[in-house]
Amino acid sequence: MRKLLYILSFIFLATSCDDGDVIEVELAFEDTLTFCDEITQSYLLYKIKSTPYESMSLLFPNNNSTDLIFNPSENNYQETLTIDGSNVKFNYRTYNGNPQNLLCALIPGSGVNIINDYPAASGATVEFLSTFIDDDNDGIPSADEDENLDGDNNYLTNPSDFDGDGIFNYIDADDDNDNVLTKNEDDNEDGDNNPFTNPKDTDNDGLPNYLDADDDGDGIDSRLEDENGNGILTDDFDEEFGIQNTARYLDNTASFEYEDTTLNVNDYVRTVTVSVEIQDVDLGIFSRDLLSLGTYTKTINLTD
Repeated sequence: MRKLLYILSFIFLATSCDDGDVIEVELAFEDTLTFCDEITQSYLLYKIKSTPYESMSLLFPNNNSTDLIFNPSENNYQETLTIDGSNVKFNYRTYNGNPQNLLCALIPGSGVNIINDYPAASGATVEFLSTFIDDDNDGIPSADEDENLDGDNNYLTNPSDFDGDGIFNYIDADDDNDNVLTKNEDDNEDGDNNPFTNPKDTDNDGLPNYLDADDDGDGIDSRLEDENGNGILTDDFDEEFGIQNTARYLDNTASFEYEDTTLNVNDYVRTVTVSVEIQDVDLGIFSRDLLSLGTYTKTINLTD
């Protein structure tokens, strides 16, 4: 009898509402959302918890508009969808086992079954906020790649472009356009893998190699010391007259100028974070004015 009263009390608390107030129901899910790659005609974001096994999932169409959620063209991109029970669905489910291989499977395996399925009523709105951070992974923190000429200490406003190639320093993997990646222009004697600290300056001209188009100070741009024209400077040596075991672009005695080669392609990484909130959601067993579904993070390799 005591157990029955406990169950009835829980049901009453979970289904009652006083003047539209939010019902406090504990959903002990992690914040991180998972993206389902197996489904292509729609997008599916979900998360799972164990003991007991439960899931929350959001399904919505894959089209040009929703694609911008995951590939935003501008920072702080916002998108709003309305749950309609058909194209846009939100479900809270319970299972008799781990549903990891059930949620995205085109042909679900046997052994794990849905115990309860609570679809959200139509009318709730889903709010997406997509932010991103770009980084060239050159070992120098983006904030340190800005000369801060505008005095706002924000590298995203009026960002610096040291070599004037139209690619800002913080997304320029080769800051001086010498065809040697910034991250490779340091001997790393201090062991921190950061060319910004104790940077190498081969010709002692006050410019560190990663910002010096002529690393050895022989009057010839480093990228024009590419003897075999393959865009790689570290494999070109003046075997006869040059400094032993020193590449031409770091050897001021090897000063022959070769034909200009095409600059290596620059690429950088964009980390996109998508935050998802659902407003005025009603699942029957509970309702919320605002439900923070969580965040999904992806990285994109981009090319300038």
